[in-house]
Amino acid sequence: MPTGSSVSAPAAWRDRMPAWTALGAVVAASWLYLAWMQIGIVDAICRGAAAMGHVGLDDLFWAFLMWTVMMVATMLPTAVPATLLFTALSERRSSKAKAGSLEIFYVAGYLAAWMAYSTPAALAQWSLLRLQMLSPMAMSANRILSVAVLVAAGLFQFSSLKEACLSKCRTPLAFFLAEWRDGAHGAFVVGLRHGGYCVACCWALMAVMFVVGTMNVVWMGILTIFVLGEKLAPRSWRVSQASGVVLLAWAAWVGFGALLPN
Repeated sequence: MPTGSSVSAPAAWRDRMPAWTALGAVVAASWLYLAWMQIGIVDAICRGAAAMGHVGLDDLFWAFLMWTVMMVATMLPTAVPATLLFTALSERRSSKAKAGSLEIFYVAGYLAAWMAYSTPAALAQWSLLRLQMLSPMAMSANRILSVAVLVAAGLFQFSSLKEACLSKCRTPLAFFLAEWRDGAHGAFVVGLRHGGYCVACCWALMAVMFVVGTMNVVWMGILTIFVLGEKLAPRSWRVSQASGVVLLAWAAWVGFGALLPN
């Protein structure tokens, strides 16, 4: 039995504190950056600097940076339960000190999967801005786009793929036991694969940001809380299906709203 398995709970938390403090600082810095970016863009819009109609390659870089920071800010907090479990399993298979470093590699792999998602998301945002289908706040300015995104996200909540991927996030123990790899590289691969399931589970929900505005920090917080709740809620609660109904109703309201008299 590794020596780490006999350490008391308070001592174990003290040993983990540096890693968790670092992760907390990364999340906090990400949220502060997103808030600062939103304030800056709103100020630019008020001064007319963001309404010039020119979208260049530098905007693609900033879109990628924004989506990457958004994924860290919104998805890393939802990975806390799985990360705690991964750390506990690491302590059973290796020394206490080594488990702390493996935890960092696992988180790095998890975030790498979401960084991969940031690339097509940034390309989509950049393209839609060039087509003037998004406002300067990167919020849908096109009714058809809004309805399409909401319908796709709503229908996906009922899909078997959604349920299969969500099960890996809701009960990660079976995934870890089946996919476990030793060492730092192994921890990164496990995190990458687990993050991949999370991307496949939540990609459509994150696409809703195109409807409400990818710079909308309030909606980022709402989605973070919902995704965490979706992972923690028992399957019998049918949170995904309930949210699917809400998204489809939202799509109907947006789509048919144009037909209603003012």
